[in-house]
Amino acid sequence: MGLETQDGALDPQALLDRSYVVYDREQVAQAMDALAAAVNDHYQGQPIVLIGVMTGAVLPMAWLATRLNMPMTMDFVHATRYRSGVRGHELEYRVPPRLDLRGQHVLVIDDIFDEGHTLAAIKGSVEQRQAASVKLAALVRKQHDRGLSRETLDFHGLDVPDVYVYGCGMDAYEHWRQLDCIMALELD
Repeated sequence: MGLETQDGALDPQALLDRSYVVYDREQVAQAMDALAAAVNDHYQGQPIVLIGVMTGAVLPMAWLATRLNMPMTMDFVHATRYRSGVRGHELEYRVPPRLDLRGQHVLVIDDIFDEGHTLAAIKGSVEQRQAASVKLAALVRKQHDRGLSRETLDFHGLDVPDVYVYGCGMDAYEHWRQLDCIMALELD
């Protein structure tokens, strides 16, 4: 693929060199402003529990939290449906929510909504914990017809084409999550 060093290790710089900007820093910031405005409008000052899906949600969750105007508590989950494989299974929490969610309005945020199965499973799990309501948000919604309906997501910031994207919490082979723009990797 041309992304390796001479010793066969992945070259993070080669990832950047083989990529192009889909959304720049200003476009991401504008999308975060719009996402926060929609969330603020929906909750109208009601207290919420903001739950980030690790590891990708670290940046989008922090950016969103600084723009919200209601009382909130924050938590995170580390969940997988893949268990070191490539096909999804039943949801497995590596780290479950630590807060009591009974009677709470919960907003689950992730970096990207791709096929949506993991987010939907997390939503179901949070509903079983007797939350008053559960909404789903992501910075990015990938445009394709695989998986769940794009409308499963209650709030999103940006739509991206069906390409390999990274930055803003999303990784490229575990690199470049910290970028404040969204990049697309040109694959062979």
